Amino acid sequence: MRVLAFTTVFPNAVRPQHGLFVLERLRHCARRAEIRVVAPRPFYPWPAMRAVPRHEVRDGLPVEHPVFRYLPRFGKPLDGLFLYASALRCVRRLRREFDFDLIDAHFGYPDGYAAVLLGRLLRRPVVVTLRGTEPLVAAAGPGRRRALAWALRHADRLIAVSQPLAEDARVLMAEYGPPEGCPPVTVIANGVDTARFAPRPQAEARATLGLTAAGRLLVSVGHLSPRKGFQRVLRVMPELLRAMPDLRFAIIGGRGGEGDNGPELRRLAAELGLAERVVFAGPQPPERIAAWLNAADLFVLASDHEGCPNVVWEALACGLPVVATRVGEVPAMVPDFAGLLFDRAEDAPALRAALAEGLARRHDRAAIRRWAERHTWDGVADRVFEQWASALAPAAAPGWAPAKEGIAA
Repeated sequence: MRVLAFTTVFPNAVRPQHGLFVLERLRHCARRAEIRVVAPRPFYPWPAMRAVPRHEVRDGLPVEHPVFRYLPRFGKPLDGLFLYASALRCVRRLRREFDFDLIDAHFGYPDGYAAVLLGRLLRRPVVVTLRGTEPLVAAAGPGRRRALAWALRHADRLIAVSQPLAEDARVLMAEYGPPEGCPPVTVIANGVDTARFAPRPQAEARATLGLTAAGRLLVSVGHLSPRKGFQRVLRVMPELLRAMPDLRFAIIGGRGGEGDNGPELRRLAAELGLAERVVFAGPQPPERIAAWLNAADLFVLASDHEGCPNVVWEALACGLPVVATRVGEVPAMVPDFAGLLFDRAEDAPALRAALAEGLARRHDRAAIRRWAERHTWDGVADRVFEQWASALAPAAAPGWAPAKEGIAA
């Protein structure tokens, strides 16, 4: 099987940590199919984005980076059309060089919308994976909501990384036509690289990072956007410090597709008198993230919205207990023995109580690790391949054998 992967969320020379979860899934799926990637690069900010090559190979995957030209701010409802037009020449050329059987798109809008248009033009089936931003797009205005619904209804198969996302997609599609015309939605959560994210002694990890061995450490990882909730953790830190004066909080991440509220976070930390207690480590490669997770006593993700956050799996794979908001796929990812969940992101007392209990509780880290080992990328790739094969004519779908290791969530 030959697959053209289409996504704007993919690592490149300027943003090497951008969309690693897409790369990981494609990298493991490449053991079952021949894959080429089209990852359009935004034209803004152009001086920086010029550093992204038009062609590259990343982890064995050939990648094309055509320029995605669009109208900023008020032109967002047209992003899908502009993405289609920006990628059309590149995809047509690839169609001649690489006679792909199927298009695999990531995120419903604008990526999924553009991919469905490309699929209709080139007469190829399209599988769209919904990764968590779709409810935000649907709530952003009638134009984008309608475009997203059209993309979902006209895809051949839909994959959602969480059950809530799947339910949202079914409801949205039903608003714009009979359910009989909608593609099936299959839930396939993200996986984790259990070799890269594995337990190691805390003292060793702290020494690697130049941290002192003493004291308790909270870690949170993600793009620096208000949605991720770093500011919520900062606001409860002063009260936690009264009971645990040795506590530190490390924020791992940098600018992402939703902007960068790093300056606001630094100001808030200074206002709260936390300058000596908070580490802004910036964006880090996966190996360094694994070191931070092993150095920590507790992982926290106080998001108000998520799909299937990979960093939660990565923390669990390191045997690290998790405190997180009960959003997206998180409740299925974090059983009671692996951490604590709270219901509303803005419920500061609930967050503070969960962090205090999580830091005081004795967790079975070996059991947490065993739980994560059941959710590998190989298991995810097997199930994704099933959806790809189903999107093709059954007679044309190639045979396949599931990988021996890993069970998808």
